[in-house]
Amino acid sequence: MATGLLRAQVGRVLGTSAEEVHLSRSCPQCGSSEHGRPVVLPTQASPSPFVSLSRAGAVVVVVVCDCGPVGVDIEWLDAPRFEGFDEVALHPREVAPTIGARATTWVRKESLLKATGDGLNVDPRLIELSDPDQPPRLVQWCAPDPPAPNVWMRDLEIPGCAACVTVLSDVAPRLTLRQEARAGLPR
Repeated sequence: MATGLLRAQVGRVLGTSAEEVHLSRSCPQCGSSEHGRPVVLPTQASPSPFVSLSRAGAVVVVVVCDCGPVGVDIEWLDAPRFEGFDEVALHPREVAPTIGARATTWVRKESLLKATGDGLNVDPRLIELSDPDQPPRLVQWCAPDPPAPNVWMRDLEIPGCAACVTVLSDVAPRLTLRQEARAGLPR
């Protein structure tokens, strides 16, 4: 369902059918097409947009972006309810005192790491973000190869979930949100 939704949204953006949209995977670390972020295969008709997708159970979020690499992540608000979260996810100056704050911090980091293409090859503890009760913002990147200076982050409002989209671009992205009932989604 997630891949079908992504193909349908890419088709909508490109003005073509979902059947004409071909996706692949690309791992920037090893070059494998078996894993890594999804990419839209180029066509002669139009340039390939940047895409990302994430799911939490039956909730699926897809992003199609034409201005730069993009990452999106979604988690149930109670997902990071495990001992040791702070030790594996938080920068030394970050604080996430509640389960909701943990979820917000995690989806922000994951969306950023998806946008950079690094995924969890970069230790999340090396990334400092704004406090979870503040608008999302990259404060400090302590890992090698920091992203371009323009990192645009936005929390998404999805009931019962924490979600964030990150775009790496010289221009501010315009975000259009759409929600569809499961019955209207492609398979």
